[in-house]
Amino acid sequence: MRKIASKVSKRLSKLKTGNVIDLSDYRQQKKAAEELFDQIATAEQNIRAGRDPLYAVYIHAQNLLSVLAECLQDVPEPSLNRFFSTIEAADNTYVPQGPPMSPLTVSYFNCWLLFDLSVGIDKETLATIIIDLADQFGLDKQMIAVMNALQRSRMGIYEFMGQENDKVLLRELTGNDIITCLCPAGYQGSHPGELWFARILPPALGLFDYSLVFTTSYVLLDPDKKSWIAYLNRTIGGKKTRTTASSLENLMKYGLSENYWHEYIFESYVNHRPEAVFLKGLPDIRSSRPHHTDNPEFASILPDCHLP
Repeated sequence: MRKIASKVSKRLSKLKTGNVIDLSDYRQQKKAAEELFDQIATAEQNIRAGRDPLYAVYIHAQNLLSVLAECLQDVPEPSLNRFFSTIEAADNTYVPQGPPMSPLTVSYFNCWLLFDLSVGIDKETLATIIIDLADQFGLDKQMIAVMNALQRSRMGIYEFMGQENDKVLLRELTGNDIITCLCPAGYQGSHPGELWFARILPPALGLFDYSLVFTTSYVLLDPDKKSWIAYLNRTIGGKKTRTTASSLENLMKYGLSENYWHEYIFESYVNHRPEAVFLKGLPDIRSSRPHHTDNPEFASILPDCHLP
């Protein structure tokens, strides 16, 4: 068990004994998730109900994690304060409700706060803490497996390769594998070569043959693929410094600071549709982002996104 999780475990044992934490919402979510897993073998029932079974699995797991994260706010463990103070500050700064309120979507922000916001030498997240406490929360092996898949996920830059029936075909910018994905938000791409900034989740529980675009897609209108590859090459290095990530995974999951990707999205917004948000610019060239003050055409108020 990791360091912060170990401290929380000791505190939690005392609090649960004294019935200080209300776990009623958690029990309801846990029951709903277990019932879903029991039904998942008959995926046709979910399809007939208009609910994709893979999406349902991940949403139930994320909802359960969210409820448990709320429970952790009642645990008087100083190690947890960093998580919740950082989340509160980001929430106040970026108002992550999606356009027209903010370019940061709810799906993007909720994944960040559960799976990417890390604290301590072990880079613990709220999700890793909950996974480490799985026995205390009575989580079964299937649920833990899905939660681990969520925790391992990260944002990435993908090239749209086309469609296959109701799925989209994506390839990570520096990779070779073409990933067949369901996109629940509904965006199906406009043309091959289009770039997406999104979080893709893998097939779960060995029951699916496709992946999932879990966040509302951010479509990168400009610059082109070559410019993004150049950005990755100059940002990723063998030695990690304040301005260099040690790997693609670290860069896309953690950025170069806690608000690195928040700031990029916030300053790069140009437009949106219900199923996608459109961005321009690069993270390391401030003048390329429409809403950075270094841009000669800087707009202090986003055109379709009225930020407070």
